[in-house]
Amino acid sequence: MKTLKTAVVALLALGAIACTDVKKPTTQERIVEEVDPQTGIISLREYTLGDTITINGKRYKYSLRFEPVDTMPVLMNSQGLEYHESRATITITHDSTKVFSKTFYKSNFRDYVPANFLKTSTVVGVNYNFMKIDDRSAFYFIVTVGDPDETSDNMAFPLELKVATDGSYTIKKAENLETEPLRPGLNVDPSEDAV
Repeated sequence: MKTLKTAVVALLALGAIACTDVKKPTTQERIVEEVDPQTGIISLREYTLGDTITINGKRYKYSLRFEPVDTMPVLMNSQGLEYHESRATITITHDSTKVFSKTFYKSNFRDYVPANFLKTSTVVGVNYNFMKIDDRSAFYFIVTVGDPDETSDNMAFPLELKVATDGSYTIKKAENLETEPLRPGLNVDPSEDAV
C-alpha cells in the first residue's frame, strides 16, 4: 500500500511539473480574413445568420448575409493594407411575404461616420441586437463600419438599424450592444463552463 501511495504522489508531482512545461493545444481561432494569393488583397470572411422573432403576436424570419464585394474599388486602410469592400444584406419575411430586403454598403452610413474615416473603412460586421430582444415592436440589428483590420487601433462605429414590421427603417448610433454569436458558445465565458 505504501508503494502505491508513493507511486500516486510521484505521478501527481510529475503531472504538476509537466503542466508547467507542456503547452496545451491551442483552440482553433475563427478565420475572419482571406488573402488572395495572387493579388494580396484581403477579404473579410462571409457568413449568414437567421432566426425567428415574434413581434405583436406574429412570427417573422430574418436572415442576414455578410460578404466581401470584389466588383467595387479596393480600399486601403490606415496601415496600407488593401481590402475588398464588404456589404450586409438583411431580409425579413412574414409567412411567404417579404417585409424588408436591403443591401447595406458603407455609403448607407455616411451620415453617421466621419468622411475621412469612411474612406479607409467598410462594413465589418452585422448581427441581430439581442439586447433589444424584449422590445417586441421592431427588429434591431447592429451594423459596424470600421477598419477591416481587427488589430487596428482605429475606431469602429457600431450603428443600430431598426426595422419596423411595415418595412421602414431608421439608423442611429448604437448604445446597448449584445449580439448573437457567430457560432454556439462564442459568447460563453470560459469561467462559466467550470461551474
